[in-house]
Amino acid sequence: MKALAAFAMRGLWQASLVVVGFACLSFTVPLVGFLSSAFFALVVLRQGTKVASMVLTASAAVVALFGVVILGEFWMPVIYAGTLWIPVGIAAWVLRVWRNLGFSLEIVTLLTLVVVLAVYGFMGDPSGFWKGKLVLLLQPWLAASPDGFDPEALRDHLQVISHYATGLVGAGSDLTVFMTLLLARWWQALLFNPGGFRAEFLALRVTPKFAYAATSALVLAWLSPSVGLAELMWNLGLVFFAVFLVVGIAVMHELLSRRSGRGFWLTGAYLLLFIVPQATLPVAVMGLTDAWMDWRGRKVPNTGD
Repeated sequence: MKALAAFAMRGLWQASLVVVGFACLSFTVPLVGFLSSAFFALVVLRQGTKVASMVLTASAAVVALFGVVILGEFWMPVIYAGTLWIPVGIAAWVLRVWRNLGFSLEIVTLLTLVVVLAVYGFMGDPSGFWKGKLVLLLQPWLAASPDGFDPEALRDHLQVISHYATGLVGAGSDLTVFMTLLLARWWQALLFNPGGFRAEFLALRVTPKFAYAATSALVLAWLSPSVGLAELMWNLGLVFFAVFLVVGIAVMHELLSRRSGRGFWLTGAYLLLFIVPQATLPVAVMGLTDAWMDWRGRKVPNTGD
């Protein structure tokens, strides 16, 4: 990927080719869209908004043509491509201007919080919308369910999930943007600032005010007598969870790097996060409390080799 990133940095048409190529490929291999987003973020980080806007325009035109010729559709491919490029483009622009990774993640999180508030403001109770979408998504599986399976029990679970789907979607979107931005920043460091990404990522933190806002949302979610307000606060809390998970991973990585046999500890920790989703909770709590406790700044003996 380093060679491909170097190719994309050679000029406008090279960057456009890589960005739009992975975007079009993602219609058949969805995860490839992640690479298209990351390459566009790299353009923003290194070349600035002027070049990035030209890449965006050229890529959108090609995607539109691809949609009409191959898919027989115009707007859907363009909107899809916009969701790939614009959110991470905004995050990359913030990072380029302010040169603060934590601030960039905060801005993305704030925008998502506004979207969640807008959803509840306009829809009132979005759970009905999400339940319908979830049932529709799982309908083929429900129709082919084995004997003895209780579809009503699953529908009850979907009813519960639907109340928090807005926050879950927001948190998932944030994590996607965060990971994409980090990948682009890593490529930029490989090409132009070797070793810079590691130092920047391990120093990642957010402001105490941000942590106070997240804590306030969680307290209201627990203590509010209003069911509707509590549900809204839980959904906002899920969005906050995404950013503090990333901060917590940076804290965890830094602390484990100080231990002897750090390769073993780091590999085990990341495998645990991947295999056991529940392990993300204490890591996110570590990221939240780092705003006050400064875990990485504590005087801990360096036992590294």
